[in-house]
Amino acid sequence: MQTVKGVLLMITLETMSLAAFGTWRAKAIKDFAQDKIDALTWTPEEALEKSRASYQALLPQGLHTPGELLFTINHDGTAIGSLWVHIDKATNHYFIYDINIDADHQNQGFGQQTLQVLETLARQRHIKAIDLHVFGSNLRAQHVYAKMGFITTDINMSKPLD
Repeated sequence: MQTVKGVLLMITLETMSLAAFGTWRAKAIKDFAQDKIDALTWTPEEALEKSRASYQALLPQGLHTPGELLFTINHDGTAIGSLWVHIDKATNHYFIYDINIDADHQNQGFGQQTLQVLETLARQRHIKAIDLHVFGSNLRAQHVYAKMGFITTDINMSKPLD
């Protein structure tokens, strides 16, 4: 257990195991493909292939890719989600590529607690900022990020034409 700003945190971040990485990667590729389809960025026909290529490019050495932090989010010893953070050495920022709380543990504050623990870790490592991308349709995540002090830095918009 860890305390941040007087709040008892019930979660811990553990380095992802090789077995957990394989399971996470397969799900993350599918989820990212669907997010890109929903955002009208990729077609359903190309999405899975492009998602696989993205993950291969960003994690060429898998779990052991330098500059990438892959965690299992645990609550009371039970895995409840995952977190992927890139370390941008040029800017000394963390970039959250993926944060996922399992469906049966959502809306219980675990996402916020995960961000608090990550912020503590970042401060200990003298990281200057934590950045992320959130899909426009993910209003729940946008609300959580705003509540946690994240500010909007860019907005991409599109108007589909039939």
